[in-house]
Parts: sequence; C-alpha cells; structure tokens
Amino acid sequence: MEDFKIKSINAVNIQRVLGSSQLTDAQKAEFIHNNAVEIKQVMQTKITKEEFAYLMKNRPLIRFRPLKNSFTKKGDKILLAKSLGITDAEVDDYIQNIRLEDSSPENIEKVRTYVYRHGKKDDVVRFLDYELSNVKTTLSRLYKTLDDNSGGLAGYFSRPIHRMDNKTLAKLYNTIDKRINLACEAGEFSKEDASSVAQWALVRIYQIQNNSKLIRAYNAYKDLT
Repeated sequence: MEDFKIKSINAVNIQRVLGSSQLTDAQKAEFIHNNAVEIKQVMQTKITKEEFAYLMKNRPLIRFRPLKNSFTKKGDKILLAKSLGITDAEVDDYIQNIRLEDSSPENIEKVRTYVYRHGKKDDVVRFLDYELSNVKTTLSRLYKTLDDNSGGLAGYFSRPIHRMDNKTLAKLYNTIDKRINLACEAGEFSKEDASSVAQWALVRIYQIQNNSKLIRAYNAYKDLT
C-alpha cells in the first residue's frame, strides 16, 4: 500500500487502489476498512469534473462488444448521476433538458463526456454545436473531436451501434460549416482558410461514416501498387 502514496481519499484514488494489479484482495479490503468513513463521505458527495473525466477514461468502450458496452453504460450513468447530484433515473431527462448556455462549464463537460459515449445522435450534434461555439477555439476543438482517439465525435461514430446515417452526416456538416463561418466572420481566419477547413471536415466526417480505417488502408494499398 505504501507504493501508492495515497495523500487523500477521493474517487480517483479509490479507483486506483481497487483497480490495482499490484495489491491483493486482502490489501484492498484493508484499505476499505481503514478508510471506511472517508470513503463513505466520498460516495455521498459529487464527483468533480477531473474525477469524472478520469473515471470515464479508465472505463474504455470496445468496438463490436455491445453487450459489454451496455453494462459499461449502466455504470457510466450511475457515475454521471452521482457527479451531478441526481438519481440515475433522472439522467436522460437531464441530458435532454440541459440548457448549455446557462449551465456550469463543469456540468456541461461531464454530460458531454457521457453523450459522446452513450448519447443519442441528436444529442451528439447539439453538443458538437456547443463545443464549437467559442470562435477562438472552433478550429482546435474541431480537429480534436474529429480525431480517432480523442473521446469525441469520431470515437462515438466508430462503434457499430452508433452508425452515422446520411441525415446525421448532413446535420453534422451543417453545424460544422455554420461554426466555421462564424469564426471566419469574427476574424479568426480568412475565407480561403474557412473554405479549406470546411472541405477537410466534410471529407473527414464522410470517412468516419464509411469506416475511415478501411478507407485509409485501401488508399495505402493503392499507393503501393
């Protein structure tokens, strides 16, 4: 237990201990026993944005494993409810009715993380719109969310259960194009750059829709032949 150097009892450190492969079950049980009061207090308080992000990062979703992911979704919903101070039965209504312009950035980030893992397609479009709403960060956030390993939009649509239909593709592109134009009007980049970024984004979301890994592999094969 000394190797962990646990300085405080919080959700992240509790998970580190209980998920450790270096500790025996007996040591983990001893940890729970010795810190029972503190652990109980943590379980009765909200989870911070940083703690929630850490917990989500360490609960990976796996492609082509819908049964496993459905169990993960149940756990994620409980974690989100705990972090927001609501019941898990209230999570779906909370997501549907959250006012992004009025809610705290911390709560928005928690819900965004959950939506990009388990949300409905329209929720994903809505959160993408919000994510790109700051003209100063539109470009960087766009690049990040369309990256395969960022936990954003690309990751959501990489799972077979979240296949991107043409209607959703159109909604995504309209949202992206609108935000690019607004950033351009605000002077963040030129019309030429805006056009170039919009074209890149259209190709990128089309790749995501059609399984970009297969497309890149095919293109790479063509280049070698």
